[in-house]
Amino acid sequence: MLNKLKRIFLPKKAPGFSHYLTLDGWLTEAEAMGLHDVAALLAPGSNVLEIGSWKGKSTWCIAHGLKKGTIHCIDPFNAAGEEGSKEVYEKTKGEISLLQQFKNNLQAAPRTAVLEILKGYSSDYVGRVKNIDFLFIDGDHSIEGCRFDFENYAPAVKVGGFVAFHDYYPDRHDLGPTWVIDE
Repeated sequence: MLNKLKRIFLPKKAPGFSHYLTLDGWLTEAEAMGLHDVAALLAPGSNVLEIGSWKGKSTWCIAHGLKKGTIHCIDPFNAAGEEGSKEVYEKTKGEISLLQQFKNNLQAAPRTAVLEILKGYSSDYVGRVKNIDFLFIDGDHSIEGCRFDFENYAPAVKVGGFVAFHDYYPDRHDLGPTWVIDE
């Protein structure tokens, strides 16, 4: 979905933005720029909720675009993954805890973004983050998990706010983001 946004910013020229290329994660260049660009559209003082942060690649992109505001990051910071991705998550988790890797990766993030780390699952924090300007769903990719995140957090998105999902594949209707968007 982020690929379809009209490009209005040039994040490659933003000092330090290209650091996202060094971080582990599964974002394409277009997705990284899309996250940056949506965040850059937000007014100062905005609230972003990211469900699924892994090692912080997407968080870095959002933080770089956000003029000023808070990014609430929900993640269990474990290598569980869902069916089909457990092996990849386990192999790429590294020796240092995922939470510490996340913190290390975001040490040099722009100080205009305040990070609130919410360690756990999205079900643990329903109702905690209100008045969301940008909701990025990249957590549990099962139909049930993605549907849960959308149904429980999208109502908190302000009128005129943004909702984005990661991993929409039109040929994979069994994948949560695709199923939720198509339905």
